[in-house]
Amino acid sequence: MAVSLTITLEPQRLNTRLDVKGIPAGADTFTITRTSPSGNTAGVRGAVDAPVTIPETIARDYEAPFDVALLYTVTVYDGSTVVGTASATFTVPFDDCEAWFVDLARPTNSLVLNVENLNELLYEAAVGVHRILNRRAPVLTTLPAWTPSGELNVITETLPERDAMRALLGSGYPFLLRTSPDIGIGNMYCGLTSFVEERFLSLGWQDQRRFRVEIVQVERPDPAVFVPQAPNTYAHVKATFATYADLKAGVGTYDQLAYTVPAGEESPVIPWLPDDV
Repeated sequence: MAVSLTITLEPQRLNTRLDVKGIPAGADTFTITRTSPSGNTAGVRGAVDAPVTIPETIARDYEAPFDVALLYTVTVYDGSTVVGTASATFTVPFDDCEAWFVDLARPTNSLVLNVENLNELLYEAAVGVHRILNRRAPVLTTLPAWTPSGELNVITETLPERDAMRALLGSGYPFLLRTSPDIGIGNMYCGLTSFVEERFLSLGWQDQRRFRVEIVQVERPDPAVFVPQAPNTYAHVKATFATYADLKAGVGTYDQLAYTVPAGEESPVIPWLPDDV
């Protein structure tokens, strides 16, 4: 049986689910990449030199750009020997949402929010200005401009959204601002230098918050060493299944276990700082 790649859209986070089947016995790792129309190739986070499960392995791409025809390719290895490849194309549709804020460390914590403004991007450059006596124009020594920085203002409507945004911004990791290319941003990876959580309504008990985030654009973190976490926790598994036999009877695969969370909780977020002590 040859290696095959099937791609489907998971609507909760508008991510692609990548099902790799027909993995031969003896295979130990696999890598999935996606190639955009520009020819740029990027590894799928969590699926670069990753261990396989035989005969089927599942990966997810939470960073796929919207409205771009992507060519996904999976390569399966036995040591350094290629034992199977497969490719398929897929386009993630843009559904007129405001913007996705993708939590790279825990992508199921990603959420759709309304960007109030990102009006200005500052491109600083390393420039030396040398003034010379008896010469009007200076001599400049210049280097390429750095990636831009700016202030991103975003509105959360509910307290769970506020908690998720706090966790995303306070994790210490970059995040992905994921929008349609038509609005002039596309996929922008952002590191932050500070953020302000603001109660912008006069009534203090209202849930809405404005987050004013000082950002700088960064390169995409290496997908081989920066691997996302699934939402389930050992505490939830222990509370849900009394015995290992119950676990085997209730969950068919490890993937189902990793992405099964309590009813009504797409991705439980631990609030910080604790507000009940």
